[in-house]
Amino acid sequence: MIAQLALLMKTLQHIILIAIFLLPSALFAGGNLFPLGARNAGICRSSTALTGFWNILNNQAGLATLKNPAAGISYESKFSLNQLSNKTVAIAYPTGAGVLGIDFNHFGYQQYNEMKVGLVYARAFGKYLRIGLQLDYLQTTLGQGYGSKKNITFELGVQSDISNEVTLGAYVYNPIRVKFSDYADERVPAIIRFGLTWHFSESFLATVEAEKSSFYPKVIIRGGLEYSLKKKFFMRTGFSSGEEVFAIGFGIHIKRMQFDIAAIMHQTLGFSPQASLSYAF
Repeated sequence: MIAQLALLMKTLQHIILIAIFLLPSALFAGGNLFPLGARNAGICRSSTALTGFWNILNNQAGLATLKNPAAGISYESKFSLNQLSNKTVAIAYPTGAGVLGIDFNHFGYQQYNEMKVGLVYARAFGKYLRIGLQLDYLQTTLGQGYGSKKNITFELGVQSDISNEVTLGAYVYNPIRVKFSDYADERVPAIIRFGLTWHFSESFLATVEAEKSSFYPKVIIRGGLEYSLKKKFFMRTGFSSGEEVFAIGFGIHIKRMQFDIAAIMHQTLGFSPQASLSYAF
């Protein structure tokens, strides 16, 4: 009897996890569509017009401002479930002809997981234009002997500093809409984002962006605020018109190391905590 109850509980756990995977708010088969990094999470993932190391995962054009080699790790527990954990490792290296980078992302657990490996190149063309390109290898794996599906696609980002205070950004993921499955002509979603960041002062910025996905019928609006104290301590908050409605985050920058934590609230499924650590060599 005890063994049967244990088997039933394990089966129910798998059913619940599969149901969460199928929600539009979760990850989609064939690739992670959400901006990553705890700094971006703290402003509710509004990242298209930001610069810095973690834009290697979001809008690669923002990586072109990097001056020193850097590496980072990030961890997100989706809805506080270990089976929905999102783990990321990234490295970036500036050269005389731009910034090169590589990132690795793994989402899920043994019975269902997604892997994404990206090769990045970002470059600034003069003072007012930055462009970033990433080639992606995607792999989605189902347990119980169902096998895996592999795809190759790309991401492209552009940014422009139209003034000393305002930055515009545009980003597209998988514009070619690679096929995920022959069944029902299922394809990896295409994503396009447009964003703006306004630096009101050296200590305070606001950012907003609009996102349209081939998966969603509606446009999602995100926005966030970041305040820094002596460029060492950071406080962040953000909002979204999607299922992720609110976010809060904090950060600390000590010499070459930056540590950020954040939590995003889903309107139905609760909070998703996230932490990131990066180091500039």
